[in-house]
Amino acid sequence: MEADGEGDGGGSKIPSAFVSLRAEWLQTLMQLGYVACGQGKPSMARKIFEGIAAVRPNSELPLIGLSMALINQGKLSDALELLVKKAMPLNPNSQIVKVMCVMIYRMTGAFAESELLIDEVVQDGTDPEATAFALQLKTEDFAYLRSRGRR
Repeated sequence: MEADGEGDGGGSKIPSAFVSLRAEWLQTLMQLGYVACGQGKPSMARKIFEGIAAVRPNSELPLIGLSMALINQGKLSDALELLVKKAMPLNPNSQIVKVMCVMIYRMTGAFAESELLIDEVVQDGTDPEATAFALQLKTEDFAYLRSRGRR
């Protein structure tokens, strides 16, 4: 999607009124997306996060939410690809994106990859919540998800 005719003209147009949404509205929409995830409505959550991503294409935050919706749908490889190929390039220093990747790696049994990112997040130390989350994930047993075939 593109805003008011910018770009090559091949995408959908977003009215400029939506592009200039205030931060409070975007925060509320993000919260609604997470609530939809928590209520077992990942399709609704995906629509919300995709809409936010359309009006904030330079932010990794809606992509994090979208990855949560994909995880809830059992689409772990799609969630990881979204984070690695789209969210990380937007903000290579985002510790929460790295921690989300750690979670997916651990859920799929890719412990070596997760350990590398955990070490990176802990060494960086700039985001105390991300560091705490990474250390918690290091001890979490995701075998119950692997045994259910969620990959």
